[in-house]
Amino acid sequence: MPRLFIALPLADEVESRLGHIIADLRPDGSSVKWVASNNIHLTVKFLGDTDDRLIPAIIKHLETIASQFQPMSATIDRLGAFPNLRKPRVIWAGSSAPPEMAGRIAEAVDAAVHGLGFERETRKFKPHLTLGRVKQGRSVGHLPEALENYRLTPIPFRLDRLVLFKSTLTPQGALYDRLAECPLGEERFGG
Repeated sequence: MPRLFIALPLADEVESRLGHIIADLRPDGSSVKWVASNNIHLTVKFLGDTDDRLIPAIIKHLETIASQFQPMSATIDRLGAFPNLRKPRVIWAGSSAPPEMAGRIAEAVDAAVHGLGFERETRKFKPHLTLGRVKQGRSVGHLPEALENYRLTPIPFRLDRLVLFKSTLTPQGALYDRLAECPLGEERFGG
């Protein structure tokens, strides 16, 4: 069964700029497993191991949802950590004014795939771009200070498509394959 998730991907230039931020933080974050810059995206819904027979229905839902929303723009202007900077587990980049529409897309996707048997989200959607994950049980050293003091040059970005990704875990990290791309604001006709 393929391991699937739904996300709003970033342009190559934005991924590259986030890659530079990771490179800047890497010396202070030796206990962090950093994300490959070409794998950074805005996750809308993690589906997990999924029956192949559900993929056509998932894609149909994504096409319908994508047609109901227009592309959106925002600016990456801050770095943070979950649950907080003092005890970081996930290092992220985000927007101080995230596009409200991203949350509405996440709600629509959650409701649609729930109809296919997937669990509803219990946590409120917090749009963020994961840059790295702290390895369990490791000291974070100077990473909290590095994140707090980082001078982030704002990065404008545009979200214009909803993508169904297949994730294959390897010892070198996750490999992502795009199973379907659904441009936002585009009506689809036919089957």
